[in-house]
Amino acid sequence: MIARLRIFLAVIFTVLSLFAMRLMYLQIVVAKEMTRLSDENVRIDARVSPLRGRILAQDGTVLADNRVAYDLMYRGGDIEHWDKLKFLLKLKEKPPLPDANDPEQAKYGAVAAYNVSDEVLLAVEELVAGQPKLYLRERTERTYPTNLAAQTVGYTAEAKGRFEGYALNELVGVNGIEANFQKTLFGTPGRMDVQVDNRSVIISQTLTEEAAAGRDITLTLDPHTQRLAEDALAGAVNYVNQQREARNLPLEDSVRGALIAMNPKTGEILALASAPSYDQNVFTHRPSDPKKVQALLNDRDNLPMSNRAVETYPPASTFKLITSSALLEGGFLAPNKVYGCPSHINFGGIKWENWSYPSSRGSYDVRGAIADSCNPFYWYAALDTPNARKAGWQPFIDALFTRAKAFGYGAKVGLEIPEEKAGRVPDEAWANANYEYGWLPGFTLNSVIGQGDVLATPMQVTQLTAAIAMNGHFKQPHLVRRIGNVDMDVPAHTIEGQYWDVLQEGMRKMITDYGTNYTLGPASGFPIEIAGKSGTAQNSKGTGYDHTWFTSYAPLNDPEIVVTVFVEEGDKSTGVAVPTARDFYKDYFEIED
Repeated sequence: MIARLRIFLAVIFTVLSLFAMRLMYLQIVVAKEMTRLSDENVRIDARVSPLRGRILAQDGTVLADNRVAYDLMYRGGDIEHWDKLKFLLKLKEKPPLPDANDPEQAKYGAVAAYNVSDEVLLAVEELVAGQPKLYLRERTERTYPTNLAAQTVGYTAEAKGRFEGYALNELVGVNGIEANFQKTLFGTPGRMDVQVDNRSVIISQTLTEEAAAGRDITLTLDPHTQRLAEDALAGAVNYVNQQREARNLPLEDSVRGALIAMNPKTGEILALASAPSYDQNVFTHRPSDPKKVQALLNDRDNLPMSNRAVETYPPASTFKLITSSALLEGGFLAPNKVYGCPSHINFGGIKWENWSYPSSRGSYDVRGAIADSCNPFYWYAALDTPNARKAGWQPFIDALFTRAKAFGYGAKVGLEIPEEKAGRVPDEAWANANYEYGWLPGFTLNSVIGQGDVLATPMQVTQLTAAIAMNGHFKQPHLVRRIGNVDMDVPAHTIEGQYWDVLQEGMRKMITDYGTNYTLGPASGFPIEIAGKSGTAQNSKGTGYDHTWFTSYAPLNDPEIVVTVFVEEGDKSTGVAVPTARDFYKDYFEIED
């Protein structure tokens, strides 16, 4: 019996000794390693997202802002006080379990309720306290209080793994200023040491590296002028429908086009309107409405996301300003040289019709040709240049396209938005690459009236008009006035020339002597002297409706504003683009009816 007791005690002693040795090993030999592993289980090196910078108009009006939003998040499992939470948050059913295959849900859990209102936030916080499966997530939501210049300001989207270097729920600019200045607006993230228990409940938080907020960006846009531009452009649908009614054709619901207003002395863009526009908050508010999002993204007819102010189109007769300048400055045409303006000319076996066909328009010098937009004048002038009637590239077409490039065509103007297009100025290499027989004289006749291969943006046409208004000396067109507290340097440009007054006189005569006389000229009683040039561009879509242009500046002797109007499928420039500009000028200069 005693022997068995001794054996039992020996076994007990041996087991206890082993436990003691194991404890000594854990507490002494590997204590530091175990402490490290323990800390790693409860300590998280968390990223702290910076506050995104705002986008402001020149007077401080907030165009893009931030608001703090709280979402109720669910990690799965039993929920306490569900009935109360359901009532407070107006929910109909329990949230779905987090999807383990969704990186965002795997990390944060599923969203039980977006945007918990301030009225119930404290009550929800109390009900959620102590529940490891529920928590309130603080989130920054981008807001656009005015919706002015939507395509220019742009919008943001949550990164969600699509943008390298950003956390899942951090905001990244998708287009416009938001995209172009993403790094500036975003700022620099910080770091937070977060300790949690085995239920993922936060025990403590220690800021280890402070986040640097993004810088505000102040634009040149004037909110009042921008609103006037958007209203005038929206109202152009009435003029478009007048053209439709006159031809007994279906009416339009909205207009598609652009209106730009710029200060030619400073280069500041006061308004950059594109229609139709859209509500940026549709993309940034949570929960988003998938139907509204898809409706905007899939609208192939109206393309509301497109910024038409920087898209390319045939410049039509607005290009005659460049043709006139190239003829004069290149010595191909004397200012007082006169050509006839018949209803058409015949060249190369083709009947080239004036816009007035079958009527003729008399004879003009270059001033009258600009004013009445006489096509034959430019055809005759071009054909009288050296080698113009022979096949192949010739001196005048080279001079014309060189002059176009000097005015900024064929290259981006430099607006601070990624959507801006460069347009097209065909050079000899381009012509040889795109035409089997190279450049033919007929291509020259098309190009001099803006109906050939040249493509321009409304912004480029605006810069052209500013250069003419300022006698070739103008500031770089720009949208950004200030980043943080630092004002932007604005380059000055000079285009050499000695016939600016001829171009200006032709643009003025268009207002005083021809069709616009009854819209913006003396016959209309409009009290501000305006100079302008209209244009009607052939539409490659084959809808039967032409695009319409009108570019202008005012007042005549001391220009303070350049205005360009472009309306897709407007059909008639003097019936659509010109009265739209008139409506804008009327409100801008505060002219009574």
